[in-house]
Amino acid sequence: MHHPIRIRALRLGLAACLLAGALAGLASANAPTYETTILFTHDTHDHFLPMPDEEGGEYGGYTRLATLIQQERAAHPDALVLDAGDFSMGSLFQTIYATEAPELRALGAMGYDATTLGNHEFDYRARGLAEMLNAAVESGDPVPPIVQANYKPPAEDVDTWAAWNRYGIGDYLILERGGVRYGIFGLMGEEADSNAPMSGMEFEPIADAAERTVAALEEAGADFIICLSHSGTGDSLASSEDEELAKAVDGIDVIVSGHTHSTLAEPLVVNDTYIVSSGPYCQNLGSLTFSWDDGGEKRLLDYRLIPIDETVAENPEIAAATHCHLPHPR
Repeated sequence: MHHPIRIRALRLGLAACLLAGALAGLASANAPTYETTILFTHDTHDHFLPMPDEEGGEYGGYTRLATLIQQERAAHPDALVLDAGDFSMGSLFQTIYATEAPELRALGAMGYDATTLGNHEFDYRARGLAEMLNAAVESGDPVPPIVQANYKPPAEDVDTWAAWNRYGIGDYLILERGGVRYGIFGLMGEEADSNAPMSGMEFEPIADAAERTVAALEEAGADFIICLSHSGTGDSLASSEDEELAKAVDGIDVIVSGHTHSTLAEPLVVNDTYIVSSGPYCQNLGSLTFSWDDGGEKRLLDYRLIPIDETVAENPEIAAATHCHLPHPR
């Protein structure tokens, strides 16, 4: 014989489970979703002006990059514009790197939200970097924040630290846009450090610095974490520092990967971290768009490498400023 109280209890328990499931589904359906667009470059190497290519066309140039950034921001008003380092050394503009800081001033004029330092930013050693940072501040022009978490002057290098602090270089920044708190930090890879043997900087392993910085960003309430890594990718995991980084450290949503001049036609996905590269010398503007929710689940909506070529009109303001600061060979 069935006991009526037990049957009622079972029915009530089943009803409670169904109701909880329905409420969870409703909460999930009503959970806020966000859309994030990241526009990115790396290893632009002083390519202020278009250059001829092997097919008779042209590639690159900040003067055309600025046009594409404006167009993409018109379509995605909350887009972030980020760079992963080596913005200097590659054309005659490098001759005024330390005295005029044209690269940072150009990135500022184009509206970049952040950049990091590559190994070529140390080609004139720590003293040249310090002079460039001071020149950027003294210009009075807009310049982008620089983030760098694992590559810093030694304590006794007071001149470089003074310029570092005057510019405001930090491990990371929190950027609020479109209702989202973005955490953005920068790293220098081991191989990149080896390519700057006279930098005078102190190097902390990137995984150690990333773990520490991701924890600080999460503590600060970052919703979405982006690493600007001048480390790069390679043919295998063992030679691909940014893939190793993503595998070793949880919580990084996107790595903008510079240094190895990689051009990734599709993002690499490691440990739920998307690794992207757009190629060197201003050849492309990278564009990455996700939708994601509070649970952190990302859905890739769009990934493009937009060619910067002769089909893109030059931005007249950047073109005028560029020609105004053209260095003269000595």
